[in-house]
Amino acid sequence: MGTNRRYGSDGRAVEPRDGGAVRHVWVSLSRYEADAYPGLVIEWRRESQGWVARVAFVPGKQGEGTLVEQWVEAKRLRPAGPPPPPLVE
Repeated sequence: MGTNRRYGSDGRAVEPRDGGAVRHVWVSLSRYEADAYPGLVIEWRRESQGWVARVAFVPGKQGEGTLVEQWVEAKRLRPAGPPPPPLVE
């Protein structure tokens, strides 16, 4: 899987370092989804397609939803910082 002009990599994806330390991230479940959810990386592993992280996060509106723990491709994670801009409806 490569990148293309419309959905190419912006170079900010999270990858393991410092021994795969636990860190806070923004989780984007797909390249078509506008929302990003705050998450916590629990562990990393290398697969044939690249790095994946075991992440705990709560998808949905803030204060709603159920805690999810799943493996997510590193390219779907961004370092935590200020919240992403709100979705324009």
